[in-house]
Amino acid sequence: MLESSTPTGTPFPPVATGKGLSRWLVIILAFLAVLLDGFDTASLGLAVPGLAKNWSLSPAAFAAPLIATNAGVVAGYMLSGRLSLRFGLRRMLLAGVVVFALGSALTAVSSGIPFMTIARFLTGVGLGAVLPSAISLATTGRDGGQRERIAVFVTMGLSAGSLAAGLSGGKLISELGWQSIFWLGAVLPIILVPVMWFGISEADAPRPSPKAGQETVQSLFRRGFALPTVLLWLFAFLIFATFYAFSSWLPTLLTNFGLDLAMAPLGAASLGIGGILGALLLMIFSVRFKTSWMLVVAASVAIGFLLMIALGQPGQWQLLLLFAGVGMGLASSMVGQAAVAVSVYPATSRTSGVAWAAALGRLGSIAGPALGGILLSAGQSPQNIVLAVCVPVFLAVVVMTALSRRLSRQTTEDDVEPVRLPG
Repeated sequence: MLESSTPTGTPFPPVATGKGLSRWLVIILAFLAVLLDGFDTASLGLAVPGLAKNWSLSPAAFAAPLIATNAGVVAGYMLSGRLSLRFGLRRMLLAGVVVFALGSALTAVSSGIPFMTIARFLTGVGLGAVLPSAISLATTGRDGGQRERIAVFVTMGLSAGSLAAGLSGGKLISELGWQSIFWLGAVLPIILVPVMWFGISEADAPRPSPKAGQETVQSLFRRGFALPTVLLWLFAFLIFATFYAFSSWLPTLLTNFGLDLAMAPLGAASLGIGGILGALLLMIFSVRFKTSWMLVVAASVAIGFLLMIALGQPGQWQLLLLFAGVGMGLASSMVGQAAVAVSVYPATSRTSGVAWAAALGRLGSIAGPALGGILLSAGQSPQNIVLAVCVPVFLAVVVMTALSRRLSRQTTEDDVEPVRLPG
């Protein structure tokens, strides 16, 4: 049965008892695992300039390792649901951390594009296994409101890890070489693994029932889940595509706006800072409001900032602040879609639900940068590019509004019984 002793208005369960302290530890360890996931995900993009110079290649030559990373993440997401049901969430999370640590170490010793591509695919598989397992583990045994807030907190680790990589990676690479960021990405997870081994017990991750073993991706389209699943996947794809289009091309876009070349890299930091702020606000306000409706607001806020950029004439620092606002809206929407997923699906399908929504989002992270590159190559002005990007975000608002209306009609049930949606 679900616990019902959490006071109304508190974002997380109380920690007065030993069990409460144990749950806090599980949540924090899950957050740290996802933070290292975010750090490693950002590493290759930061290392490419130094790698290109060191290997006498153009930056475009590293498209294969970059694509392989995303492809591996999608594969990890798709595998995580079934494997976690077979081996358990605790083992799946530990295995994912070990695999992406190994992949990061192999990346550090790479001496050519083919080997690095294989290493990055392996890294991506581990990264993809971590996020769904961490969210499901941290939210086990919690009611809908608690699950959403905990999911937001854990997923915020991606933004925190990306920001940490952005703030430390440049200096690290310049002083110790491009390999250093990958060695750090390998050593830190290995340090975390024994802490997780002893900090997360089997009691914190109960074994799935025999019935759970039958829950695969097909379960996401049964018992009235088909429409919510499709809407959630569409929202994730659109939001991830938009965010990653900016994160990939923002320095180039900012120079086209007239920013100094030295200031352009600050755009990535502005997106990251805005993302963390947005996730914190989402976590705080989700105490009183449904997360799905808050994502409608968050995506709408992103559109507002995009229009101010495209139609106004902001100065350099104003432009960075406005892009922080864009990051606040888009990144909180990325984080929030995982929280919506944990509230939509019952416990037996939750890991698969989170994983497949994230997988569709990650497909968007491949499509978005490709579209951004096409627009830049076509010689479009930065203002027109920003206006064009408003279209998928507007569609995301429409999709999430439809999903929110659907979810507002569902009957609230605990984890013992599946959530049944009308229709």
